[in-house]
Amino acid sequence: MGQHARFHIRSEEQLLNLASSLNVRLPFSGNIKKLSEPVTIGSRKAPNRFVAQPMEGFDAKSDGSPGNLAFRRYQRYAKGGFGLIWIEATAVVPEGRSNPGQLWIHRDNMGGFRELVSAIRRAAREVHGRDVVVVMQLTHSGRYSKPTGVPKPIIAHRSPILDPLHQLDADYPVISDDELDRLQDIYVQAARLAREAGVDGVDIKSCHRYLVSELLASFTRAGRYGGSFENRTRFLLETLHRVKDAVPDIFVATRMNAFDAIPHPYGFGVDPTDAGKPDLAEPVELARRLSQTGISVLNVSIGNPYYNPHYGRPFDFPIFGAPVPQEHPLAGIARFIGITAQIQKSVPSIPVVGSGYSWLRHFLPNVGVGVIEEGGASLLGIGRGAFAYPDTPRDVIEKGRMDPEKCCVTCSACTQIMRDGGMTGCVVRDSEIYGPQYRLGRRFAVDRLKEEARRCRECEFPTCARGCPAGVPVPEFIKAFADGDIAGAYRVLRRANVLPEMCAHVCPSEVQCEGKCLEKIFCDRPIPIRDIQLAVCRLARRAGLTGVVPGRETGRRAAVAGGGPAGIAAAIVLIEKGHSVSLFDAGEKLGGTPQAIIPEDRYSGDETEVEAILAPAVKAGRLKVHLRSRLGSGLSIEDLRRNYDAVLLAMGLGKGSALGSNSGALDALTFLRDVKRGRIREIAGPVAVLGGGNTALDAATAALELGARDVYLVYRRSFTEMPAWPDERDRFLAKGGHILILTEPLGNVADADGRIAGLRIRRTELGEPDSSGRRSPRPVPGTESVLAVRTIIEAIGQEVPDEIRQALSGVQFTRKGLIQVAGNGSWRTSLPRVFAAGDIVNGGSTVVQCVAEGMAAASEMDGMLRQDSN
Repeated sequence: MGQHARFHIRSEEQLLNLASSLNVRLPFSGNIKKLSEPVTIGSRKAPNRFVAQPMEGFDAKSDGSPGNLAFRRYQRYAKGGFGLIWIEATAVVPEGRSNPGQLWIHRDNMGGFRELVSAIRRAAREVHGRDVVVVMQLTHSGRYSKPTGVPKPIIAHRSPILDPLHQLDADYPVISDDELDRLQDIYVQAARLAREAGVDGVDIKSCHRYLVSELLASFTRAGRYGGSFENRTRFLLETLHRVKDAVPDIFVATRMNAFDAIPHPYGFGVDPTDAGKPDLAEPVELARRLSQTGISVLNVSIGNPYYNPHYGRPFDFPIFGAPVPQEHPLAGIARFIGITAQIQKSVPSIPVVGSGYSWLRHFLPNVGVGVIEEGGASLLGIGRGAFAYPDTPRDVIEKGRMDPEKCCVTCSACTQIMRDGGMTGCVVRDSEIYGPQYRLGRRFAVDRLKEEARRCRECEFPTCARGCPAGVPVPEFIKAFADGDIAGAYRVLRRANVLPEMCAHVCPSEVQCEGKCLEKIFCDRPIPIRDIQLAVCRLARRAGLTGVVPGRETGRRAAVAGGGPAGIAAAIVLIEKGHSVSLFDAGEKLGGTPQAIIPEDRYSGDETEVEAILAPAVKAGRLKVHLRSRLGSGLSIEDLRRNYDAVLLAMGLGKGSALGSNSGALDALTFLRDVKRGRIREIAGPVAVLGGGNTALDAATAALELGARDVYLVYRRSFTEMPAWPDERDRFLAKGGHILILTEPLGNVADADGRIAGLRIRRTELGEPDSSGRRSPRPVPGTESVLAVRTIIEAIGQEVPDEIRQALSGVQFTRKGLIQVAGNGSWRTSLPRVFAAGDIVNGGSTVVQCVAEGMAAASEMDGMLRQDSN
């Protein structure tokens, strides 16, 4: 059948000659108008023969409801003219999700699905003046279940072919008959919910090795759902019958695998002597029985699109780790067409969806209509091609052709995003949305990161470790990761840094560990230490390896005031040392500055790591968390000293410094906090942000993203002195921001109504270094001017709030307004048994520095507590 080849076909003649040379028969027709014919599906009528196949986007919200990109995808299909839109695999139980981003329908998120279906119908009416048929695919992912991102397979039978791929032990459990009985009930309830959401039909997914598909191949399974044909098809047929009876005003359907290409007796529709050849006796019989159940449409698929040389979906560029099929793509297409045709001809009264044509590019409609004219299918399904070219139907119906430059190029990058755990779409034709997704997925893909890790020189005295404030032995954890030892790599990280995932999100690795990597010198491409650390932490958390293990109980009690990085880190160390901890924080959740103000795109999901680490201590009664508890507001330092054996002050700063003459300006901390909570959704421009640190850049970037026309970062010194991380500065500039260096803010200018109309500024020049080590700014006389802005955001420093200073009676402060500690490695304050760490001591530093200080302070507290016990 020829060797694999990429697409290089420009004419109908070239295509048909190639097919002939390969001894492949390819139906081909110019009767494009046939695709615009309506098709009756149950009591509904699809306005044309185009079907948007249920391609998963993995962009659901955490509760399983459709996210913004799901709305975008399906509205594009509706506007593009598809007559039947098949909503992607939607799990019926949380443990049956194949990805944390997979759709999952349940009573509590019905509103989101109802909105999605309404948006689909509205989009079709607005553009085409008619409705569209909507089907929802209901599923259980079975052995592909990965609800938290970590594989949690649920299998229908043991398979020597598939079990090793999923690393399943010989005694791995098989789902029981009783569980399958209960699952039927759940499918019925999900169908009811789907109908409430407004769909026309539901599909019980039975393809691609998901649970119901695997049941069809359960020859070796005992009990009611295995062995005989009647038993293996029982779940699908009974569930369809029950849905049809329970929800009579919707039609039922299934997307069915007709050929698994997995050796007998572990595959369905397979020749017992050759897994590469189909044997359609059972699939045809199943199609007939499905017809008898009253299904309204049958969607045929073959193989497994994730991994199989015979799945019939040819690609030009293989996905990472997948073998190149040893046959020409036209052979796979012909196989798919032939199998679908046999199924359609066995049930001529049921419209069958034919697909697998994407490799054909702009010849897709000609082959699709050729198949339909020969009775090989009734509908033309487009899967990954719809990702790339959602307006295919409109172009074909209105123009009689597809635009070659809009077609899917079968690169399989959409599949690669899925394998990398990202949100899926067309990387090539929808690059603005999915190009970053692809690159992000590849950035954190374990296979790529392992290759990067192997470049580590394993230096004996590593400069990268000296660049880490926490002193993480970088080569040690990098080597463990490269060797595939995730648990070992995480243990190395945790010994030095108890919040490694948080730090991997927000640390300036480019100037710390990676900035000191020798590979940066040799090839300007340091080992991606930060990305590897984040990957290790995510994998360890999902595998349940991150929870703190409380040490042997000492009977001593410690209070920690402040639930930010320093406070949480100290609490973890104290718990591990055997002490009980009460953690007090003024906020609504733990996390401190990272949780409250660092933008979502730089840091989100913080509570996921913190909760996973602290949960065992909370369950064991060794940690009590008191939220909305602020020193000075019902909680005093005297209370803490009286009720606890040791106290750590780690509240952070929390108050922004301000220009005395700048009334009406916004504080950057408050602004960022309100943006992250959704209280500020837009901001009018132009905007001036005062300062040159990371908080200033975060605020400036957030203002741009909220719609400000122009945003100016006003900074007194030069780029060289700017404390913000270079990556964040470059990101702001790339988004269209402006940086006014050597510019001093003097105060605002108000209009007649007292509203901000501008910022008074003047030029500066640099003098000699000051106490910070940076060259100090000096005003240039006669250079004052007014910068026209409507909003001013101040980020020129932070300080301890007045109420906190007042609440800390007896605690000495430095001339800079920070808590004074003993120094020389000691974190003791002027009050006995009271310690301090983090921003309230250092004046504002990196998260990893605060974590290191919290850990060090906790170790000193532990020493004192043990000494007192003796």
